[in-house]
Amino acid sequence: MKRLSKIAALLITLTMFHVASADSPLADAVEKKDHAAVRKLLEKNIDVNASQTDGMTALHWAAYQDDLATAKLLVNASANVKAKNRYGVTSLSLACINGNGNMVELFLKAGADPNTSLHEGEPALMTAARTGKPGAVKALLAHGAKVNAKGRKSQTALMWAAADGHLEVVNLLLKAGADIRATLDSGFTPLFFAVREGRTEVVHTLLKAGIDVNEPVSREKNGKLKSGTTPLTLAVENGHFELATTLLEAGADPNDMRAGYTSLHMLSWVRKPDGGDGADDLAPPTGSGIMSSAQFAKQ
Repeated sequence: MKRLSKIAALLITLTMFHVASADSPLADAVEKKDHAAVRKLLEKNIDVNASQTDGMTALHWAAYQDDLATAKLLVNASANVKAKNRYGVTSLSLACINGNGNMVELFLKAGADPNTSLHEGEPALMTAARTGKPGAVKALLAHGAKVNAKGRKSQTALMWAAADGHLEVVNLLLKAGADIRATLDSGFTPLFFAVREGRTEVVHTLLKAGIDVNEPVSREKNGKLKSGTTPLTLAVENGHFELATTLLEAGADPNDMRAGYTSLHMLSWVRKPDGGDGADDLAPPTGSGIMSSAQFAKQ
């Protein structure tokens, strides 16, 4: 669930491939953070929605720069909160990337669509959930954001929050009715994302919400439902031995063979911290905690 590079690429695109226009002095002033010029232009009743050649408006730049004071001035001057730039990005999406709850609330109250999507179809709620900042998530949910909205690859906000270990956001989403069994084509659910990244507290929370600790990855293949790895084997595979112990205490079956192997088999394949025991030269799993594979095996 690592898309930080893609978000960074989007932000770089916004700053590198726009061209100032003589018809968008207000957008240019906000971009340059020239607050005095912004106020003077607004006093002249200039077109607040005039855009640069790439569609960036003054409000886009205020959101991008996380400048709440300027955003308020622009909204009060009737800036269009639904305007999209050339890349289909709205000011709300930029506020969600920053995780600024106050700015998100400002735009929503001004009429922004809480279910707007970023590039590649990523819903605003998913964008906000990834930041781990609950204010933006609360605002979106309060204004009607669909808690189970899916991105282009069927990801949900809960999957992102679980993978990144944002416990408070996970709890907000669960309270709002997030589907704990939402599944990608790969068979991964929010629990598997949390396990893979070693997010022990999130795993605890999802188990309390009703997920079966022995529920395997399941996906359709050749018209048949195939079962695979379990949370326990995935935890072992990624070197999260303390988390694996937690799963055992919660009732995980160490002898589950639905993947064709048990967690003990997986343990024997896990690469050692000294650089690996195979001929493939792959790096060992980073893992988490202080428990070693040997300590885990003795349990």
